[in-house]
Amino acid sequence: MSPTFKIITLGCKVNFYESEALRESLIKDGYLESKSDKADYFFVNTCAVTNLAERQDLQKVRSIARQFPDSKIVVSGCSSQIHKAKYLAIKQVIQVRGTSIRCSFNPQSKSDDVNPDSRHFNFEESSIYQSEYPVRAYIKIQDGCNNFCSYCVVPFSRGNSRYRKPASIIKEAKALLDNGYHELIIGGIDTGSYHDPDNDSYDLTSLLKDLLNLSSNPYRIRVSSIEISQIKDDYIKLFKDHPNKLCPHFHIPLQSGSDRILKLMNRKYSLEQYLGKVAEIKSLLPFAALSTDIITGFPTETNEDFLATYDAAKKVGFMRIHAFPYSQRPFTAAGRMANQVDVSVRRERVKKLLSLSDELEKQYLASLKGHDLEILIEHRGENNTYSGYSENYLPLSIKSKEDVFNTFVKYKVC
Repeated sequence: MSPTFKIITLGCKVNFYESEALRESLIKDGYLESKSDKADYFFVNTCAVTNLAERQDLQKVRSIARQFPDSKIVVSGCSSQIHKAKYLAIKQVIQVRGTSIRCSFNPQSKSDDVNPDSRHFNFEESSIYQSEYPVRAYIKIQDGCNNFCSYCVVPFSRGNSRYRKPASIIKEAKALLDNGYHELIIGGIDTGSYHDPDNDSYDLTSLLKDLLNLSSNPYRIRVSSIEISQIKDDYIKLFKDHPNKLCPHFHIPLQSGSDRILKLMNRKYSLEQYLGKVAEIKSLLPFAALSTDIITGFPTETNEDFLATYDAAKKVGFMRIHAFPYSQRPFTAAGRMANQVDVSVRRERVKKLLSLSDELEKQYLASLKGHDLEILIEHRGENNTYSGYSENYLPLSIKSKEDVFNTFVKYKVC
């Protein structure tokens, strides 16, 4: 009888993509995905972005070991790359694999399969034919990071920035569209740094151009996230020239509105440069949605620094703010800084930004009054209700007597 497996994924969308690639690889190799709580093999894909995430990783692995003492556990992902000993100490863990091998499984590999030289990983080739979303599909084009922001453990856990070949990306995109998906989400760890590994001049803009005409069926393309320093004029213009294919939604991490804190964070821009590029986007795409990430309570952050961040967020007019309290991480420069901000202060500042986010989202929606949007329907609700996301990433719902699942539906903002 074929061995059974279950995959538990914690963390970012890239992790979910990698877990799906592993799932499809296991099935191809003859393993059966378990439909019950039990399985012969449990694969846990971990996250290390915060202290809380790592505690949850360990709790999950230990919980599986207690509940299913006869099962075998394989641990991969960022936490296992930097804290392999913690997982190897758990009896049922047969392999700890780090981040260099996540999308396939060899039961004969040694228990410690973590490559310690994370700055020289190769890109792990993989592809998927299904998605965690019912109508949208994530495509990983890049991995790792070379930016070394002072708060971030990713360069140490995921390694050097490395890139997938365009032909492989395009082949996967075509397959996903043929399988009925109508939105492609282009992503990675540092997506905007993308270039063809064999040709530096072929960048993210070049790739998007090649993804524009892959199918006669309707579809659209969304870029998951991009740094402000990586947004070039031709990138913005491409979105203006292809409004029906490229989603006018730009997720651009701000992290702080204080130049002093940005410098300590080792970010690659000033607030003035950030605001200037946002103004360029708005001049060509006046109704584009802008979302962001902000860290509160970075070491030495004063109330004045936070107010500068709050005011900058209001000035930009973000459609949505993802706010996080600073988390002290191993190996990072910020983790060694003095004057760490009290955790309660970090959390209180997060609350203020999330409240502002709600306010700004309402303002953004009001600015669209009278405009036609297009919802890609991905959920069936009760009483003929259907919901999905618009091109500018607004969650919206409609009523319809017809089954409109996995179709584009016009929606007038009123």
